[in-house]
Amino acid sequence: MKQPSHPSHPPSGVPSKAINGNHYHLCPANMYMSKTKSLCIVLAITIGAVGLLFKYNRQGYYLTHNIGLTSSIDKKKEIFHLRTPKEADGAVGSNEDDGEVPHAALEKSDELKASPFDNISPADTSIEQKSRAFPIWINNRRAVDNSNRRPYGWCVSEDVATNDVSPKGLLFVKVHKSGSSTGAGVTLRIRDGLSRRLTHLNETAPGNCFAHYNHATASDLRFEKRDPSQSFLWSIVREPAQRTLSKQNYTATEDMILAILKSSKGQNYQSKYLDLPSQNNEQSSSSTERIINGYDFVAVNERMDESLVVLAMLAQIPLTDVVVFSSKIAGGFGIALGKKGCVKLKNKWTTPKIEEYIHGDYQSANKDDYLLYNAAQRSLDKTIDALGRHRVEENVKLLRSLQQQNEEQCASKVTMPCPEPDDAEKKREHIRLVKESCYFSDIGCGHACTDEVLADYGEKEWASITSSYGQG
Repeated sequence: MKQPSHPSHPPSGVPSKAINGNHYHLCPANMYMSKTKSLCIVLAITIGAVGLLFKYNRQGYYLTHNIGLTSSIDKKKEIFHLRTPKEADGAVGSNEDDGEVPHAALEKSDELKASPFDNISPADTSIEQKSRAFPIWINNRRAVDNSNRRPYGWCVSEDVATNDVSPKGLLFVKVHKSGSSTGAGVTLRIRDGLSRRLTHLNETAPGNCFAHYNHATASDLRFEKRDPSQSFLWSIVREPAQRTLSKQNYTATEDMILAILKSSKGQNYQSKYLDLPSQNNEQSSSSTERIINGYDFVAVNERMDESLVVLAMLAQIPLTDVVVFSSKIAGGFGIALGKKGCVKLKNKWTTPKIEEYIHGDYQSANKDDYLLYNAAQRSLDKTIDALGRHRVEENVKLLRSLQQQNEEQCASKVTMPCPEPDDAEKKREHIRLVKESCYFSDIGCGHACTDEVLADYGEKEWASITSSYGQG
């Protein structure tokens, strides 16, 4: 029987290339002459390699590593957060975006991929210059904290944190519509988990670690004056237009959406919110440089799973402490800023007119935010490379497995603020259960169940972490 020219799957052992879902033979299956066929196979492999390289470059992959960073970190790999358990093989889905629209933080694959840059080329020298690999906090700050060389010097009591001109503690800058509910929930889970574990290890521990997690700009909180040896400062950024468009969940008309996009008050919102003013009154550096260099970590909302894993590795805390439930899922109900009670979350939509404005005047008016967003993306990639891409890949799979376990065992036991029952008596009982389930509002709901379900694995992780710096 004559072989079709474009079979859906090539015969075993025959080189082929998939194009638009079809496999095209690079060497005909009836080529039986061994010498000719060998030359063809070599040629096919060469073409495939070149094509793969071209594909990686187009998709924003970063093929080069910062040798200096990799070398310096490898020397200290004994305190890396290494996890390659068999449980990671059961990886499933990714976190939902608590910035009001669901997203897939990563493709369901075993390989981490640098997200494509839609607005600025990843090769742009300004992004390279303004990005960096965030260092592991213990390595970075241990030499500074000479008083007692505590590896978790940022875990300080509220009295210490609030009774000084220099802010201290676990500091999260909560930017509106950037995944801030997830970030606040993670911050509180880290605070509680570390407070509990350090108290167990040492009776002279500060008790509860102080954490900031409310909406307020970094400059209003004087975070530029923080003590870097006794604080861990982090935040989350989101693609600027998507962050602005997320408001349409509550305001869903074209004219109102365009009005929000055009508002001068919202221009470069994230850069202004996160900026750390220079203490010497010299503003020669850009806001992006001050943020990237002044924070211990800047997460990327669209890559939440990767970001949470990197956060755990930099702060040297168990992955179980960054497992949280999504507080808002598009199409469901949520608590809207400035509105009382629960509101229906609308699925995101745009129009040609909105798209045209975003790709034109909106991007021009928000250059600082796009520069910050892309520098944060590049910094995340650099940090993953420095920590070890394979290590991060394994931890992402593990995080997803822990998330699935948490969903399966705790979802039915968690009471979310929304939706509320209509009956007055049932509503009062609902409010009581919400207060028990959540830290406050829709933040960190189900944290007690999560702690219970993931306790065994969390303690195993903690024992492994502490043994690496002599506290186990």
